[in-house]
Formats: sequence, C-alpha cells, structure tokens
Amino acid sequence: MKLLPLPGSGLRLLLDRDEAAMLDQLVTQLIHLLQSHSGTALDPDPLFASLEVGGSDTVPEDPALARLFPDAYDEDDDSAQFRRVTEQGLLNRKLQDAMHVTSALGIGAGMPDDAAIEVDISEATLPNWARTVTALRLAIAARIGLDTAEDHARLMEDEETRGTVLVFDWLAAILESALMMMQTSPNEDEDDSENENEDEDGEETPQG
Repeated sequence: MKLLPLPGSGLRLLLDRDEAAMLDQLVTQLIHLLQSHSGTALDPDPLFASLEVGGSDTVPEDPALARLFPDAYDEDDDSAQFRRVTEQGLLNRKLQDAMHVTSALGIGAGMPDDAAIEVDISEATLPNWARTVTALRLAIAARIGLDTAEDHARLMEDEETRGTVLVFDWLAAILESALMMMQTSPNEDEDDSENENEDEDGEETPQG
C-alpha cells in the first residue's frame, strides 16, 4: 500500500492485487452487514437517503452493529426515541460511503493476476473513505473484543486472531496516512514564500 500526493490537492492510493481484493471484500461484507439491519431499500437520491427517518428501538444484538450504532443517551427512553428517528438515515449514509469505496476500487468484475489498483481520492471524497475505514475498524474490533491496548497485545499473541489484528492495523495505517497527507496545506509553500518576501521588503519579523 502506498499513498502519493496529487498536484493541487488529493491523493492517490496504490494497492497491489491482494490488498485491493481484501479491502473490497471487507467493504462488501460491511455493506451486507448494514443491509441486514436496514428497514428499507436505499433511496437512490443521496440526500433523501441520508435524511430518511426510521430505526429500531434498541441496540442491535450483533456486536459489530452495536458498535456502529451505539446508544446516543444514557437513558433508555431517550436513546430509543432518538434511534427511531435517526438510525435509518445514519445507516443509509454508511451504506452510501461503503458503496462509493467499493465502486472506486472497481474490481467487482475481476482483475488480472498482476494488476495493481490506483484510486484517486479528492478532498470531497476523503470523508467517504475515512468513514468507511473507521466503520470497518469498529466492526472488526467488536468482533474480536479489541477495546484497549492490552486487548491488542493479547490478540496479537493468539494465532487465531493475529491476522485479524494485522488487518485492523493496516486499515489504521491507510486512514492515518490519508488524513495526515490531506491535512498538509497545498498553500504552505506559497505562504512561506510570501513571508520571506515581506521580510526582504523591510517588514520586521516578530521574535519569539
């Protein structure tokens, strides 16, 4: 996995065949998980889908869904009322995000054995990726009981869960690297140049 900055803004995600296939499989599993909890078909209009009212009364029994849709309040009645109004819209937004990611990967129809995947991520689409990768990490953590650094160390020592923890960490690396790269302002060099020009013109530079 590599991330490269693009001119102006945005970044390019480079994945080898196995990495791309694994990420696509994970996102597809997330989509199926969300669809299993949905009470309605996804509206094709993104705005209407994100604003759809509806939801269940209680926290889902599935630990991954429970992590993705936690109670908003301590009081059961308040949480149930809030969930009934907002849960479906939140679920729809997560579905839209995940569908965007798997569509951007573009490997649903298969790819050559030696193919590498390049995906350009803009400032506008970064939130879709960030929310989807975060949702994947939350679901994985819930599945294997990863809540603390101590859990992480224990699960890494267990042969049955080590591979899943490595995938969890790999997703974290993608997310953190992408966010850090996007946070670097493309205008920083211009700003530094302007400040240097001001100093040369006789502006007094404040001393720390």
